[in-house]
Amino acid sequence: MAFAPVSALAQQPGGTPGQAVRPVGVVAEIQPGRLILKTDAGPSIEVRVPEGVAVLRVPPGVKDLKAATKISAGDLAVGDRIFIKGRLSEDQQSVVAATIMVMTKVELAAARQKEQEDWQKRGISGVVKELNPAAKELTLAVRNVPSTPANPTHPVVVTMAPGAPLLRYSPDSVKFSDAKPSSLEEIKVGDQVRALGTKSEDGMRFAAEELVSGTFRNIAATVVSSDVAGGTLTLKDLATGEPVLVRTNPDSKLHTLPPFIAMMIARFNSGQPDAGGPGSGARQPTGRSGGPRGKAVTGGEVGGANRPTGEGFGGPGGMGGAPRDFNQMLDHMPPLSLGDLKPGQALIVVSTEGVKPSEVTAIAVLAGVEPILEARPKGSNQVVLGPWNMTVGGGGEEGGP
Repeated sequence: MAFAPVSALAQQPGGTPGQAVRPVGVVAEIQPGRLILKTDAGPSIEVRVPEGVAVLRVPPGVKDLKAATKISAGDLAVGDRIFIKGRLSEDQQSVVAATIMVMTKVELAAARQKEQEDWQKRGISGVVKELNPAAKELTLAVRNVPSTPANPTHPVVVTMAPGAPLLRYSPDSVKFSDAKPSSLEEIKVGDQVRALGTKSEDGMRFAAEELVSGTFRNIAATVVSSDVAGGTLTLKDLATGEPVLVRTNPDSKLHTLPPFIAMMIARFNSGQPDAGGPGSGARQPTGRSGGPRGKAVTGGEVGGANRPTGEGFGGPGGMGGAPRDFNQMLDHMPPLSLGDLKPGQALIVVSTEGVKPSEVTAIAVLAGVEPILEARPKGSNQVVLGPWNMTVGGGGEEGGP
């Protein structure tokens, strides 16, 4: 079952005692007769759990309560995802639960793993190169394996199965849980797409059962100033010369590219035959500046062909998970602190499109990018991260339809 995430207290100013509320979130703390719920909307709230309260365990992904089983409140655990039907307490400081529906942490993890495996086997991701609204088709440029400067991608025509869900990432949000129902008409050339479905025998066509799209930006810029407390950066966009306000949040990835990674991307972009792109078989340096020793660095779009799992309750999931994709590579790269940035320092910011071009929410902020920027063709403002086109990531902790 899927329930819209709400904050019972924060989003209902002026609520009255006894008012019906339905908070959704993750159990953060359990004490006798009460628990602390970290709501999807952000705030943590106290939930009173009376004796004899109805508690139903719901398997992830089901559409109704037919498969639900009764359990006791004592079976709840930290990390479980719950949906509560209750009312505001008399002092309006907590929620008194009448019914608790729970998806256990263990079952959610198993469902997430199973779905990610399905997306790895039957998923596709790429950049939209052509649209055919009349035929309800779109053509993606899908990364070749191995990918080379001369032959980085191949075209795949994607069709939508009747009734297949189609979602689109919201402006200024990197969370899959904020994605909205969409249509093919909203997709634009240059958008990034992930889909689950079936490939034709020759691999040139793909029948999508689910599809999510989004518009993302790669911004080459230099630092003007940083606000560590506010989690923001003011940058100068090298393409336009205009200032850009970059917001970061706990889902944003801030890292410094090791020199060999930056040089590898730069060589790939410049078309050098020894670029050493993902899957090329080129030897990858190891050491303190790189990823784990003894592991080859391979690539793919951030999150590979995965999508956030749809276990319900607006649930958690994530784009991460493809073997050794760029998202995972970032996790092994040196972290970057806003306080360490200096005016004039070069950065590449990967972001959602945003409502205003001058304000973006960062998916990733990358330092150590000077070789990549220097490798751009003269007069070009395009920022290319080689065969690792950055898309939405976030470490696999947010999202879920």
